[in-house]
Amino acid sequence: MTSPFLVAFANHLWQSTLFAAVVGLLMLLLRKNSARVRYALWLAASAKFLVPFALLTVIGAQLPLPGSAARVSGTLAPLISPVTYIAAPITQLGADGATSRAQFAGTADSAGVLLIALGIIWVLGALAVLFRWLSRWREVRRALRDSKETSVEFVIPVRSSSSQLEPGVIGILSPVLLIPAGLEERLTPAQMLAVLAHERCHVTRRDNLGAAFHMLVEAVFWFHPLVWWLGSRLVDERERACDEQVLRDGHAPESYAEGILTVCEHYLESRLPCVAGVGGAHLRQRIEGIMRNPLIQGLNGMRKMVITTAACVAIAAPIAFGILTSPHARAEDETADASGLSFRNVSITLTPADQKHYATAGIDPKTNQLRIHNLPLGTFIADAYGVTEQQIIGTEWVKDPSYDITADVPKSAVGGLSNERRRAMMRDLLTKHFGLMVRPARKQMEGYTLLIAAAGSKLQPHGAGSDVFFNLGPSAAEARGLPLESLVKHLSNRLRAPIVDQTGLAGSFDYKLIWGPPPPPWGPPMPPPNALADPAAIARALEDQLGLHLEAGTVTADVIEVVSVKAPDEVVTKRVAAN
Repeated sequence: MTSPFLVAFANHLWQSTLFAAVVGLLMLLLRKNSARVRYALWLAASAKFLVPFALLTVIGAQLPLPGSAARVSGTLAPLISPVTYIAAPITQLGADGATSRAQFAGTADSAGVLLIALGIIWVLGALAVLFRWLSRWREVRRALRDSKETSVEFVIPVRSSSSQLEPGVIGILSPVLLIPAGLEERLTPAQMLAVLAHERCHVTRRDNLGAAFHMLVEAVFWFHPLVWWLGSRLVDERERACDEQVLRDGHAPESYAEGILTVCEHYLESRLPCVAGVGGAHLRQRIEGIMRNPLIQGLNGMRKMVITTAACVAIAAPIAFGILTSPHARAEDETADASGLSFRNVSITLTPADQKHYATAGIDPKTNQLRIHNLPLGTFIADAYGVTEQQIIGTEWVKDPSYDITADVPKSAVGGLSNERRRAMMRDLLTKHFGLMVRPARKQMEGYTLLIAAAGSKLQPHGAGSDVFFNLGPSAAEARGLPLESLVKHLSNRLRAPIVDQTGLAGSFDYKLIWGPPPPPWGPPMPPPNALADPAAIARALEDQLGLHLEAGTVTADVIEVVSVKAPDEVVTKRVAAN
């Protein structure tokens, strides 16, 4: 039992951790550059925890597909799989270890209990973090409430407090500088100017906003040690960035360092990261750095190129990955794999009203012709894209009227027309003659989830050298040497609802599934292979015969949204040669 949410969340944590590690490597290159640059990169690593790559991938999957995307997808196919393994290792491990997990795999109910338990733990932890921030904020708020206005000239209002808090900027939208009463008496004029210059840097850089943002990250991902380590790095680099700016403004290192030491000696550092003061970070290293006042190197062309490239890759790679691995891209890739094959001499007519009592579809091996009778457009689209008719979203013409289609199979494909190539040719036919344009999407809908039963899977791995076939009947399905995907698609059509496979079972299997008695030879005609089946009968058969558990509920499934299609009177044509 593996929850899709937990798998996706674990992959997000791994990707965010990897992103932070890459930022850490960049720090080795930028250790002699400005702390302002390092702070910005650490803040980007923090932001990554709130921006999953999966979101960018989904955006990429929705973008219009360039005409050459199929060729690019095919060219990059050897790279896509390793990238997927690196970016989503939890998913891959889940697939590889599904068979070994079968003996203790749970049901969907146990997955729900686990999610609830983890959710409660997360909420309690987040509330504890928020309560700690709130208690510290109350101390600052109390000091601000009891403070008095001063005549100190500064970029924001300055108030004097009787508390022992060090000087600090409070607030984000309307910030205020709070200084302890009597600070002017403890500092020389030069020291006072340097301390105020430090606080002015916090105001102009909006450091409180960045700190508040990371506090949100800490509240959400409180269980991840890296998040708290990032918080310390952000405080360290922001204080160093202000130190560098104060020295660039011409303040004497000695006066500035003595001013910081005096403040730290007599006053308390604020315990809220979003109240930017002069303390914080590693004080000894800061003072040593201020006294050395080293020359800060500017970003040369090479370093700028490295940072820019890393930023572009971090944003563009997930989007490009979404484009190349989207269902539409795979469909275009499969069309390209068909080596340009198209049905020839296509004829499309509306089914006469007196001939709608039966429906047929298939390729006649004697004439090498595609023959379809009395089928609506939705059935064509579902077959071409490997989904159920319930997963087709579009105009009223998807379900009505019905069409009769005949077309010649190219001679080069005779005897070698695989199911995927046939589907690619059907997509080509729909595009050319029906003007079909579709957009793949994801939607929550009523369907089924396929899991490994509590007793474990009974599927037999396919033996090497055996024949491969898939035999369908009105109440049975038998396969040899095929992946579980073939059975899932067939049962989806029989149940007229999507089935989401969460078994994680990979490889090819031999099985025979029977969920009803065979019709007698003298009885009425057999129902078509896609006739509506009894869900309870199929669920019992899957549990008893294959060790699989079928559970009804709301699922998130791939859908094919019809963007545009010709009206029926525009589709009907005489026998014409394909372009």
